[in-house]
Amino acid sequence: MYIKGMEEKEMWKKSIAALVLTGAVVLGSTMNVSACMGIYVGKEVSETGSSYIGRSEDIGNNYTKIYTVHPAEDHEPGEMFTDSYGFSMEYPAHTYRYTLAKDSPLQGEGDEAFAEVGINENEVAVTATVSTYYNEEAKAADPLVSNGICEISMGTILLGQAKSARHGVELLGDIIDKYGTGECNIIMISDPNETWYMETVSGHEYAAVKLPDDKVAAIPNMMLLGTIDVNDKENVIVSDGLVSLAEENGFLKTENGMIHVAKTYGAKDPGRGQLTRLWQGVYYLNAEKADEISIEPNKDGSFGPYDLLFAPSKKLSSQDIMKFLAFRGEGTKFDSNKDAGIYPIGNSNQAECHVLEMREGMYDGMSGIEWIAMSRAEYSLYLPYYAAMITETWEGYHNEEMTSVPGSMYWLFCDLNNLADDNRDLYGKNVRTYLDKYQSALIEQQDQVDKDMAKLYEKSPVLAQEKATELGKLIAKETYEHVDSIRTELKAFIAEGKTGEFMPSVLEKNVMPNYSVERVMEPVDKTVLEKMLGEVKELLSQIDAAAYTEESYNALKSAAAEAEELLADITADQTQIDEMVEKLKNAKENLTKLAVQKPDNEEKTDSTKKPTVSVSKKPTKSVKTGDETDVSWMLVMAAAGVSALAMSKKRR
Repeated sequence: MYIKGMEEKEMWKKSIAALVLTGAVVLGSTMNVSACMGIYVGKEVSETGSSYIGRSEDIGNNYTKIYTVHPAEDHEPGEMFTDSYGFSMEYPAHTYRYTLAKDSPLQGEGDEAFAEVGINENEVAVTATVSTYYNEEAKAADPLVSNGICEISMGTILLGQAKSARHGVELLGDIIDKYGTGECNIIMISDPNETWYMETVSGHEYAAVKLPDDKVAAIPNMMLLGTIDVNDKENVIVSDGLVSLAEENGFLKTENGMIHVAKTYGAKDPGRGQLTRLWQGVYYLNAEKADEISIEPNKDGSFGPYDLLFAPSKKLSSQDIMKFLAFRGEGTKFDSNKDAGIYPIGNSNQAECHVLEMREGMYDGMSGIEWIAMSRAEYSLYLPYYAAMITETWEGYHNEEMTSVPGSMYWLFCDLNNLADDNRDLYGKNVRTYLDKYQSALIEQQDQVDKDMAKLYEKSPVLAQEKATELGKLIAKETYEHVDSIRTELKAFIAEGKTGEFMPSVLEKNVMPNYSVERVMEPVDKTVLEKMLGEVKELLSQIDAAAYTEESYNALKSAAAEAEELLADITADQTQIDEMVEKLKNAKENLTKLAVQKPDNEEKTDSTKKPTVSVSKKPTKSVKTGDETDVSWMLVMAAAGVSALAMSKKRR
């Protein structure tokens, strides 16, 4: 967030509230500033293997923000983009769809002023900006441009046109080369493959680096970019005059033959409010590293230098990263809860906070999750959105009113923060406990949602997009209802003058989110399939597999397993269920018994035993297989005849 105070810009930046906070802030001021705070976490140091960029937009309390979707658009040749600060440029032929968190049009600065954060349909995530300040030497050599591009339009331009993170940096660089910029800013842009960090350091100069996967960064409103190799074209993008301008005007600072950007262009005194937040941020990510940092001035009155990138003390979870933006230095030597003069990360000026998570190996549109929290992070919730896929957001995000009204997601969390932080021990403690549990449940449920969304995508990317939009609206509405009950109860608790700790009923009842793809699927009748599967499973448990053909038995067993899996699939539609019924039915009907062979005669004659009676050598007709006369019976009869003849001779 840019803070008004640079003399080149003769315009109001945001609201009177912001002006009161910042009007006295000029270059080199040591006063506290209302400003933004950024965070970066590389994928190798996160628990999930995702990369994260995040930021709080610190413009002032009671400052309406609108979270919505800007559709893709085609533009006529010569059609111009123009903002209320006087910047204009020609549109390309096509701009992409993107999410955005913008100011209310009632602020009077346009329909899409300060689109601070979003992800576009190309899965490019942008957070813009963390404002910074240049020094007097840089100001004299290359002053800011009054009608150059500023924060008010950066999100809109970048999200509407960027094809990748690198392309976003190159695009902004080209714009600054041509039009200049009216502010010094930090911008972070990421995609599923990489993350870029960019500082605009004067009217026409800038530097950007690809961030490493094994580091983190805590980013208050001060230039932090150290030494960079401007010849490393793969990992570094700079303006043509970054080094030469400083060298020609005598303010170039180098280390090991390379420019140190912050020392060269940054303000000599970044301000106490930046320094306390820098220390708190570093402490949160690596307490030992914070012990090495001094936020007191050097002998020459300068500060630092400070490292942009460092290793965290542990791998960070999604919730760790979200809570970073609510951190107030609790339990440290810079504890803002104990000393109101210490300007914290989690301050009362946050209008919205966001964490943009980028994952590898996902289907198109599913890589980026935009976790966005309205108002201050301390008593708010980050709700998840497949921002590259969704086409609409819940209507509760669209409220433009500048004062609290029912049905507004922004005003819900703004009101809750205003109530809870009046007495963190009595009012806020159990509210925070509930919100932490709810947030943890959302993060845990996201894993199953990803799996189910992948199944939908395999069926139809269009269907997946439709359900992603519906699911986003559903979880927003449900969350609003749960948290609104807390607001209502806490207001009554305070009004009635009750003592003791406030206990939300949703915490007592353990009411948690039901974030599930199943809730947005069309109803499916599975009763016939369930009944048939039960019959088949019972049949399989009773029969002897050896009595049936291997092929038919395995077919039935396989169909049963497939049916069981389909019944458990919440993305299954009625057509799939009906087809499975037929398949299981056919497999059951086609179960085939093996053919039964007739056993050999139990009185089979021993062919090796010689008869004890004399048999005529007269040739006899052979009995062939298939003759109706039983061979054994004939032999018995023949033997009987011989015996009878012998007896007859004996009598004679």
